[in-house]
Amino acid sequence: MSTETSTMEFQAEVQELLQIMIHSLYSHKEIFLRELISNASDALDKRRFEAVTRPEWQAEEEKYWIRLDPDPEQQSLTVSDNGIGMSRDEVVQNIGTIARSGTRKFLEELRSGDKAATDLPQMIGQFGVGFYSCFMVADEVELLTRKVGESKATLWQSEGDGRYRIEEAERDQPGTTIRLHFKEKPEPSEGETPDFTEEWTLRNVVRRYSDFVEYPIEMEVEKTEGEGEEAKAVKEIAVLNSRKPLWTRDRSDISEEEYQEFYRHLSHDWQEPMEAIHFRAEGTHDYTALLYLPKQKAMMPPEGGEPRSRLQLFVKRILIDPEFSELLPPWLRFIRGLVDSEDLPLNISRETLQHNRQVGQIRKRLVNKVLDALAKRLQNDRETYLVFWSAFGPMVKEGIYHDDGWKEKVAALSLFQSSAESEPVTLAEYIERMPEQQKEIYYLLGEDSKTLASSPHLEAFQAKGMEVLLLTDPVDAFAIDRLHEFEGKPLKSAEAGEVELESEEEKEEREKEQEARKDLLKAVEEPLQDWVGEVRLSNRLQDSPAVLVADSAGMNRLQEKLIREISQQDLPASKRILELNPKHPVVQRLFDLHGSPGDHDRFEEYCQLLYGQALLAEGSSLPDPAKFSKLLSRLLVEQ
Repeated sequence: MSTETSTMEFQAEVQELLQIMIHSLYSHKEIFLRELISNASDALDKRRFEAVTRPEWQAEEEKYWIRLDPDPEQQSLTVSDNGIGMSRDEVVQNIGTIARSGTRKFLEELRSGDKAATDLPQMIGQFGVGFYSCFMVADEVELLTRKVGESKATLWQSEGDGRYRIEEAERDQPGTTIRLHFKEKPEPSEGETPDFTEEWTLRNVVRRYSDFVEYPIEMEVEKTEGEGEEAKAVKEIAVLNSRKPLWTRDRSDISEEEYQEFYRHLSHDWQEPMEAIHFRAEGTHDYTALLYLPKQKAMMPPEGGEPRSRLQLFVKRILIDPEFSELLPPWLRFIRGLVDSEDLPLNISRETLQHNRQVGQIRKRLVNKVLDALAKRLQNDRETYLVFWSAFGPMVKEGIYHDDGWKEKVAALSLFQSSAESEPVTLAEYIERMPEQQKEIYYLLGEDSKTLASSPHLEAFQAKGMEVLLLTDPVDAFAIDRLHEFEGKPLKSAEAGEVELESEEEKEEREKEQEARKDLLKAVEEPLQDWVGEVRLSNRLQDSPAVLVADSAGMNRLQEKLIREISQQDLPASKRILELNPKHPVVQRLFDLHGSPGDHDRFEEYCQLLYGQALLAEGSSLPDPAKFSKLLSRLLVEQ
């Protein structure tokens, strides 16, 4: 490793973000200490967890700590820990780049001017820039870190001016030390500007934000011993936080503010959660669970690998796994929280634990608790539930597809856009409004609700007062196939197979006309044979000349598109059915051309125009846009 000092620049967005934080968010000073303590706690969790399988990584005497060292004379504060530490590469990756996926969007939000001053601290937490909140109060920050298992340390320094210096250094033991040099000593007259080198200020911030942190937050304090002439000042190490885990206390003894702070500690999300689910299970298995349902998505880096849940698993207050994936299914991966068991065995590998029967029983109870809480929120607080659903609905609906035994409960609390309502509706609400003669739940799949709302597929349904669900989430394409029915009502695509929307007389009349025009319909198929498998008369259409429908046994077009994207292969599209509206003037003109000698070329062009129009009406791309444009121009000139 090189011992030379390297000077590097932050990415362009980071430079601008630092300046905005320094000059625009300066009033929210206490955030920086909360973030540094939370980061230190995470580092200690990681070291203690790794030490389970690497005993040599254990801290000396198994003591883990966080320390605050204020220096009023130098106007500085040092925050240290003996956690896992970072390598040089990790420093460059984690400290040199802010919220890689969210920085640009964060800046756009700030530039827009839409946010009030009171929204800005929430935005800091939302975009995961906690470490950089140091620059709201400091004009220079030094970070000295040494990773467990390495002999050399790394020193990182920056004045928040868009550059940072990094070099090899020495540190007696693994862990991280961050020293902040404050901008200036606050004047007493300023009132609202706290002095972060004062004992009372630091105690107050720790008590407010980090009292529940499991590790001792230590600080050297001065106290007076003796009285009168014998009184003398002595220094001692004080622990500033109570360290009593929040989840071990009775729910009645925990304030809403404490629940919210613990959520921020777990999730690094500054927003308030929608709900906290806190309960104790006693009997065959004893454990405590504290789960948080977020209200909105926080900006996080994209998750790598397979989606999975990330609850913390404790056994008798000992952290066993900081991201135990078996406690909740992947479709509830947005939930944050922990489970603390009293009787899971500690001397087994994580692989064995994943298949432990007791873990499976805990998982079942947790999922039911979450689904019950969501159902209650849907019933009693629709407005908040709509906010939650817009953020996490697609994930929840994955539970229908995975079908772990909960698909009926998940379907009952799912919301879907409707052709008849401006707000999303439940399946039960849809069934309640169904006309008496309607026997099926109709849905239409597509990529955006606006295009679906004007789809020709809806014409006959709307004419008969029937509602159609407009499904635009990618997961809908697969989940709806797995559901099959709801409360005894089959689910049927409005664009697949034939739909029963006619009276017996209307059906008989259409079938007679189709038989009479079978040669014409066969002739329409010929120029479209590369894309269309069949041409028939439609009972779906009222105003449009043509529409494309899927075979009842085949995949819908959205499924095909998603499979192509997932497989990264150019799979051939299945041929669909072209339905024609025999009452439409354009189709009647097509019929006339078929019977006119010498109009064979014009007939084929009309066929291609009708096919292209059907594609555009459903929001699909044309196979040959240039040719379609020429045919349309020629038709307009001739008319």
